Amino acid sequence: MSESLKISHYLTVSGLILAAGFAAGFILSIYDPMFGESLVNLFEEMIANQIMSAEPPLLALQLFLNNLEACVIIFIGGAFFGFISVAILMLNGVIIGAVLEVMHKEAGYLAIIAAILPHGIFELPAVIASGALGLMMGRAVKNELAGTFDASFEALRLGGYFVKYIIPFIAIAAIIEAFITPAILQLVT
Repeated sequence: MSESLKISHYLTVSGLILAAGFAAGFILSIYDPMFGESLVNLFEEMIANQIMSAEPPLLALQLFLNNLEACVIIFIGGAFFGFISVAILMLNGVIIGAVLEVMHKEAGYLAIIAAILPHGIFELPAVIASGALGLMMGRAVKNELAGTFDASFEALRLGGYFVKYIIPFIAIAAIIEAFITPAILQLVT
């Protein structure tokens, strides 16, 4: 299997895991509005209240560090046979789905699209790619235990991808979310 085909396979699987979590969170919030409300409250308490009161340059830095931490955990979680990567992807999907379901009732789909699309076109691919790298790491660890592979070499190679692709995407997303998204939201709300 060629390298690009192999990576695209893992990107697809990672995206499907995130999408499954999203669908689960969205559906759970429809059938149990308290589920969605509790996740919105948790999100606001743990992330939004700490981050959103900052000025745009500091906000961009905080968003970058928050998303970098999540992506690093997703990537390095692959060392545990990919289980942590899968769990964090799924959990992120559930949270996003639940929060979006609740927010669409309050603000409508146009406001949600305006709030997510500008930075999401960079942030979501970074999360999905982090998941793919984590899953590839999990496969490398499994193969090393079977005696057919060197997982440390693969970890170094995958880490290079992380630095080259994930970090810039997260940085671009943070800058857009801090400086551009608020202006777009003012236009639609």
